[in-house]
Amino acid sequence: MPKLSGDLNLKFVELYHEEECLWNASIPSYKNKSMRDTSLQKICAELNTIGIQVTVNEVKNKIKNLRATYCQMSTIEKSTRSGAGANEEYKPKLSWFEEMHSFIKNVPMKRKTTDSQELETIDEILDNSE
Repeated sequence: MPKLSGDLNLKFVELYHEEECLWNASIPSYKNKSMRDTSLQKICAELNTIGIQVTVNEVKNKIKNLRATYCQMSTIEKSTRSGAGANEEYKPKLSWFEEMHSFIKNVPMKRKTTDSQELETIDEILDNSE
């Protein structure tokens, strides 16, 4: 996948947001591999219409990378907010952070598996859907 500029990253996050079954582990369609695959293909098709040729695997990797970066920035934001003064509050400068934060912040990042012995992250679930 080609490196995306700030505006294209924001567009990607908006497309990701539209496909709730890719990020919201609390809805039934999240566990439906067919629906997730269809959603990934929709994102590919939309990006292709604006001239960005990508594969489903590239979209999965982009989602994984954005989520990892989001988690890092979110952790930094939380840690600096707790000890910072009003003028020192940390705000991530990534153009897409606030958009992603608006829908990811309230979704549990981990869920119990059927045997309830191990926790599986959303990133691991995406990896396993290949």
